[in-house]
Amino acid sequence: MRSKEKSERWTICNHGHVHWGADGAEGFLFRYVPLDGEPLYLLQQRTRWVDHGGTGGMPGGAVKDRESPEMTARREVQEKILSLPTYRVTGVEVQDCGGGWKSHIVTADVDRTLDAYCGQETDATGWFTREGMRYLSLDPGIQKWLSRGEEE
Repeated sequence: MRSKEKSERWTICNHGHVHWGADGAEGFLFRYVPLDGEPLYLLQQRTRWVDHGGTGGMPGGAVKDRESPEMTARREVQEKILSLPTYRVTGVEVQDCGGGWKSHIVTADVDRTLDAYCGQETDATGWFTREGMRYLSLDPGIQKWLSRGEEE
């Protein structure tokens, strides 16, 4: 197994992009669908000193110890927003930077919005519609997901 020092570090892919997480990164994109409105997605505002600091993104982070995408996402959600709701996984999207580094967006439905708190590396949290996300500064992974224009 890789040690924390080897997996939780900056790495450079074959295209020269700098990424956090030598073995990739994972996160949960939680969706709540109210009976009378548009779906809402939980985002965290990342602390300024982390990868893509100050942007909105899903709670997530670096893979360690050969975790599965869901295992990493679960651990990272608990670190970032101090709570893990009951959820149903609806999909796993692989995002490849093109240079050999990959991340996963684990999409999951929840039965209610949850009070997400600011844990490690989180300055704020909130629930947003896809349209509302268009007015935020987003991290590249969520921006790519949003730009696809399809409902998850």
